[in-house]
Amino acid sequence: MIKIPYAGYNFYHQNGWEIYRPDGIRWYSIIFIRNPFYYAEYGDEDRMVFVDRPGFLFYRPKDHEHFYYKDAPYTDDWIHLDDESGELEALFKDLKLEFSKALVLYDSSEAGSIMQTIAAEVRKKGANHDAIIDSLARLLIYKISDLRDSSEEQKKEFRSGTLESYRNRFNALRGRIYQGGEAARIGNVSELAAEMNMSISYFQHVYKALFGVPVTKDLIISRIEYASYLLRNHNAGIAETAAICGYESIEHFNRQFKKIKGSSPTDYIKEYRNNPG
Repeated sequence: MIKIPYAGYNFYHQNGWEIYRPDGIRWYSIIFIRNPFYYAEYGDEDRMVFVDRPGFLFYRPKDHEHFYYKDAPYTDDWIHLDDESGELEALFKDLKLEFSKALVLYDSSEAGSIMQTIAAEVRKKGANHDAIIDSLARLLIYKISDLRDSSEEQKKEFRSGTLESYRNRFNALRGRIYQGGEAARIGNVSELAAEMNMSISYFQHVYKALFGVPVTKDLIISRIEYASYLLRNHNAGIAETAAICGYESIEHFNRQFKKIKGSSPTDYIKEYRNNPG
């Protein structure tokens, strides 16, 4: 049975991030980096490879891990997997998923959604927790394998440079979305599309193609992350926090908070106060 002791979704670092683990860690790892990045290629720890768009990295226990993106916004999702039975090694081999080598998916939104579900599920302890985690881990790996062979049209679009010409402007926009309460001040996607002088549908297409996640999801995540910050560090109640973060309906806020954080705002506050570290 595959277990996932730790997982993180949409970890954002405004000024870049670096992971350097020369001796690796005790678990298998799947990391989805949502921006361009550098990583050490397997077998050559000193040779850093640049990947110019979002991609996945897979590591075995104790594999050399070194990846980074500096002086610019960095975002990733990650899970650590524990598998004493050896099934995981065989699964990666059967699906021809390579360790310590970047894999670019031209549409990674489905895989990202599964990683979000995993990150929420890891914090739960229901009667079927282990079976759910095992199933989600396998689902993610199979989904990544299926998505690996993306449509030729998507590949051509990236190769042509059409989407890449937008990357700097969209990187700046995404950084702004994740600046504190900025997402709460963005009324809707049409405002962002207008800033870019694009139709709403094309703006959404470019955003998802560049970052592997719909802009609407990033807006929601940013608002909820800011809400969790306010709940931990300020005395505002749940209703006031919801209003500050752009929610007119407290019920809507509660639903989205639970979906992103895995617990209701009330339970989140209780858990933090009991475990402030």
